Amino acid sequence: MKKLLTSGIVIVTILSLLLGGCSGTPKAPVGKLLDLDELVTENMTVDQVYALLKPALKETSVLYQAESIKLTAKGNWIVNSKPGGFAAGEVGAYQVLFFTPTKAGSNYYLVFFKDNAVMAKVWFASQNAFYIENELQGE
Repeated sequence: MKKLLTSGIVIVTILSLLLGGCSGTPKAPVGKLLDLDELVTENMTVDQVYALLKPALKETSVLYQAESIKLTAKGNWIVNSKPGGFAAGEVGAYQVLFFTPTKAGSNYYLVFFKDNAVMAKVWFASQNAFYIENELQGE
């Protein structure tokens, strides 16, 4: 009986350690968009978000300038840019950090900034992301 109890305690302890190692908040810098999504919080600056990224993940991103970003009552996002887009070095009132997924068919991840502070983070299907990127490029 004593051996069975000792074995049971050992098994429970090992399982607890294994499960504890599988959960929790990711540590920066991260290389996956899902991990980034867990770390990005409202009011972070663009530089603070960039500091969370491993170089390979940063290479999948583009920072766009925008004139406006609005969430409608129906839950849709409306993103507007200038005709022809913003020139290099030109700064808009809003920014969009646009991440292209590394796997085909995966969702795109966008972080919206207003006055250099995170206002929202959103996942988009490829078709919706395509329209937003075209708008941001001024097309």
